[in-house]
Amino acid sequence: MTTPKLGRRHAVFLDIDGTLIDLAATPDAVIIPPELPDILNHVQTQSGGALAILSGRKLADIDRLAGANFPCAAEHGAILRGVDGQVTEKIQRPAAYDHWLQTLQRRAARMPGVVIEEKKFSLVVHYRQAPEHEAELGLLVERLAGASEDTQLLLAHCAFELKPRGGDKGAALAAFMQSAPFKGKIPVFVGDDVTDEPAIRMAADLGGAGLHVARDFANSTAAVRAWLRG
Repeated sequence: MTTPKLGRRHAVFLDIDGTLIDLAATPDAVIIPPELPDILNHVQTQSGGALAILSGRKLADIDRLAGANFPCAAEHGAILRGVDGQVTEKIQRPAAYDHWLQTLQRRAARMPGVVIEEKKFSLVVHYRQAPEHEAELGLLVERLAGASEDTQLLLAHCAFELKPRGGDKGAALAAFMQSAPFKGKIPVFVGDDVTDEPAIRMAADLGGAGLHVARDFANSTAAVRAWLRG
């Protein structure tokens, strides 16, 4: 797909990990490119304020990585923050959350390199440093997800995520497009993972462009940043 030249007629939606910054062994180990805050401020100005971050990260993590409090959807759309700074929670923490946490922590204690990330509404099992445990962990999270009707299992790069049903990045993008300064503009989304597919499809369905880092930017976050600068 040809990447559009961004301007005031576009509404820009961006994933973070694997899109704006390179993936790392653990979520806390990512390196923030020093030019990233300036790039995002540039895009926000060029789009007339129509920039939003759509990430699986916690809200505080998004602000730390982006360098400012941009409009955003955190935890895959579970939490929305609008242009006015108002934060809305779209789902509730599952009743099984504490059981998931205890079960996963016990198993991870026997698997060096496996990291359990706690979010407000979901839990993530990172196994990038211990890929030999992928199959065993996959069976475990499938069992936990299957025991609860209100649970969704997300597959990501070397990670499994247990989250409540309802809400995704596509729904978050559509929600932003209903109000200023996004309304009436052409949506453009960039992501890299399976969890970004709903937003990729939604941007296209709304007459815009859903871009994938591997397909459209040669799997290079530097290429994404260069395109945003341009």
